[in-house]
Amino acid sequence: MDIITALYEKYLLRQIAKAPHTLPEHMTLVLSETDLLNSDGISKLKFFVLWCYKLDIKIISIYVDILDTHESLRKEMVSQLTDKLQYLFSKMPKEIGFEIYGVDGEPKNKRAGSWFLVYLSIGFGGRSEITKAVKSILSDVKSGKIKLNDINENVIESRLLVKHETDIVIRAGGKHLSDFLIWQSVYSELYFTDVNWYDVRKIEILRILRDFQKRKRRFGK
Repeated sequence: MDIITALYEKYLLRQIAKAPHTLPEHMTLVLSETDLLNSDGISKLKFFVLWCYKLDIKIISIYVDILDTHESLRKEMVSQLTDKLQYLFSKMPKEIGFEIYGVDGEPKNKRAGSWFLVYLSIGFGGRSEITKAVKSILSDVKSGKIKLNDINENVIESRLLVKHETDIVIRAGGKHLSDFLIWQSVYSELYFTDVNWYDVRKIEILRILRDFQKRKRRFGK
């Protein structure tokens, strides 16, 4: 790190620290599987999580967008990424809880944390999440556990994989957004990075947080 970058990083940290109440509580990061399969992809994810952890972000949700490719290759990629992510988070500080979900939306691994939680969804997008939630509700209606007229937003939200609205969605590399958290992100801020994921540095994350602090959110108004 050169001296100018180091000074600018310190400046951003000071600015962010002046208004800690304006930091996002829940950040979402959207990546492609090629981002993480790159030689620096997993290590960069480790640093990203630890940076957010030290900045007192409470929740991170991470979506890994899997290419629509041959089924056998898709399964191999998902299995490879799941193993890498499980190993990575098993080595994280115990205060960091995590939940890893596969393309079927079923949990592959979980660990409770004290105050910091990371959701990782590998190929399980928002449309699939809502479809699964609706099927779960209909099953309970059929069995008499819930009445049709009792279904409302709270009931739907209770069946979603991620039960927290996200404050900001970050898409690395300036690519298109995915359908991840389409229910939870309806009022979220969006941020597209100019650099690819494996080139993202701490200073980029600090810029994103500082940009978020300066935005005036309207929540659909």
